[in-house]
Amino acid sequence: MASYKDYKSISAAKKAGSIYYTNKAGKKMLAVTKEDLDSWKKKNKGNYKGSALTAWANAKGKSIKPTKPKPKPLRSSIKPKPRPSSVKRVTKALNKGSPNLKKTKKNKKTDPEAKALGTLTILQIQKKPGVMTIMEELEVKKANLENRIAKAKKAGTKDLGAEASLRVINRRIKAFKEKNK
Repeated sequence: MASYKDYKSISAAKKAGSIYYTNKAGKKMLAVTKEDLDSWKKKNKGNYKGSALTAWANAKGKSIKPTKPKPKPLRSSIKPKPRPSSVKRVTKALNKGSPNLKKTKKNKKTDPEAKALGTLTILQIQKKPGVMTIMEELEVKKANLENRIAKAKKAGTKDLGAEASLRVINRRIKAFKEKNK
């Protein structure tokens, strides 16, 4: 089979069906004339990006099939996505850190009362996913206030409002725990 090195002109390469030829300096060149390239550009307008000469070489001088743009997926609604459910948080907390759910040494079973309370909490949250319990809200407020106080301390000032609010939140948490004993 003949190589592009055998063709010394564009016309010789075209007759042989090659898209390359070697010029007088021995350099590999594309076997296309300006007229051929202009007619190819008209036929394939909008079907290629970048340089027409590069696109012609990639297509090996043949026409490019028009590509259809991918349709964008339609959003089912304009409402924002719902918040992730709190169910995972509660079940993890009940399984890991709840002292009432720890196995006792005597019977090595979980406390049934605590298990029932956990199930009830999970069912309440499943009815309204993404809604925090009162205790969770108080803990989040407490953490935010502690962060504000720490930032103020780092800046060399005092956030008296945050300190007062933190005392109130701590009292509410203590009262809530005593009420639910």
